[in-house]
Amino acid sequence: MKEIVLVCLLSLFILCQLMGAEEELNFAPLSKEELFQSQPPPLKQTSTTKTGEMIQHGKYLVEAVALCAECHTPRDSNGQLIMDKWLQGSPLQWVEQSGQKEWASYAGSLVGLPEGWKESDMVQYLETGILPRGGYSRLPMPPYRMSHKDALAITLYLESLSEQNTKRDAFINKPENELQSIEK
Repeated sequence: MKEIVLVCLLSLFILCQLMGAEEELNFAPLSKEELFQSQPPPLKQTSTTKTGEMIQHGKYLVEAVALCAECHTPRDSNGQLIMDKWLQGSPLQWVEQSGQKEWASYAGSLVGLPEGWKESDMVQYLETGILPRGGYSRLPMPPYRMSHKDALAITLYLESLSEQNTKRDAFINKPENELQSIEK
């Protein structure tokens, strides 16, 4: 193991020498005093900073991990997402072709919290997949089992969208036939 580390360090040193990185990038070695003095002071976390970071993390999860827009944003005739209606709900046209009647026909708006829901309701839903009134969403909405941090981040992001005065539909269809009760 020592040999591998030594070879890697030696290779890095030779590469820096060949590229002249020591002069161009100031890779001169630091003394112990300089090393400890050069550390930036710890970043003071404010609630605003932390909330902003959580919202950005939620945005990342919604856009790049859970891919919420794929169902919750309407599409134009070419199949492209209509960005002016980002996450505002969309009919699930392809579900009708699947022949599975237990699937939802509409993916509701994700802008803000659903009517009558508290922040804790949304977080619990994303953590457990269980709706506040004791059921779960119809397919194709998966019953996520997110960590508390991720569920809270997504909730904060979706709440932040409602502050942009975006019109929203109901998160989940009002008819009871769009929900299934959990058998206990």
